[in-house]
Amino acid sequence: MTIAEAKQVRIVDFLAQLGHHAQYVKSEQYWYLSPLRTECTPSFKVNDRLNEWYDFAEATGGDLVELCKYLCGTESVSEALAYIERNAGGTSLLKIRMPTAPPRPIEADMKDLIVIPLRHHALLSYLHSRMIDADIGRMFCREVHYELRQRRYFALAFGNISGGYEVRNAYYKGCIKKKDISLIGHLRNGIQNRVCVFEGFMDFLSYLTLKQAGDDAICIDAPCDFLVMNSVSNLNKTLEHLQRYAHIHCYLDNDLAGQKTVETIAGMYDRHVSDEAGRYAGYKDLNDYLRGKKR
Repeated sequence: MTIAEAKQVRIVDFLAQLGHHAQYVKSEQYWYLSPLRTECTPSFKVNDRLNEWYDFAEATGGDLVELCKYLCGTESVSEALAYIERNAGGTSLLKIRMPTAPPRPIEADMKDLIVIPLRHHALLSYLHSRMIDADIGRMFCREVHYELRQRRYFALAFGNISGGYEVRNAYYKGCIKKKDISLIGHLRNGIQNRVCVFEGFMDFLSYLTLKQAGDDAICIDAPCDFLVMNSVSNLNKTLEHLQRYAHIHCYLDNDLAGQKTVETIAGMYDRHVSDEAGRYAGYKDLNDYLRGKKR
């Protein structure tokens, strides 16, 4: 079996052949109790469309070859291929999976991008609907205009460290240019010894709005830098940047992905990490807390 052939074997079927079955499935995401260790809560995800896996506790993932290297405890690709062939080669269940082209991202069709200061009344109204302070929105967000399929659109734009933008309006959520984390320092020069970590920029803006309102039940009473992941898929990049901080305050979502992300961060940085999600228990995220929208 070649590497190319191994990568086409459906991971979901391969795991089933080994006796591992998904605990639940949501939007082509199969969640498992990790085959790499004993656990009680699923932290191992397979994206069936991409045919890739990710283990949140180990903060690692990849294709079937990488998975079998972990399962065999080896760095040898040939050993991993032999393992795949032994377990998949002769079964009718595990037929070679024909690769499917990923759908073309909508951002690829955007043209004539213009980024300007935030001032459009519809975007400010959208921030108001999320109860974000307008001045805070203007300070940290910009406004992007673009053409898509011969029509003009506009959205909020929140910059990341690679020059890309998270874009959002009432009808659309995406990313223009490269996906990456965002870092916002408390001071222009130097860093603080504390950092607050958020999954998305709406939660970051919610935190600043709550801080401005004096909500000490949620906010840290100390100078902090801020890191916005812009997606839990940016976990590895997040971990790299957190090593400089003595205190890490995690304001992630009150769901499985948020919990596993905090566990991974705590697994690397141990006593330096505080899970702050309990401050808004009963709410999905910080913006829902700000809006009083309980689950």
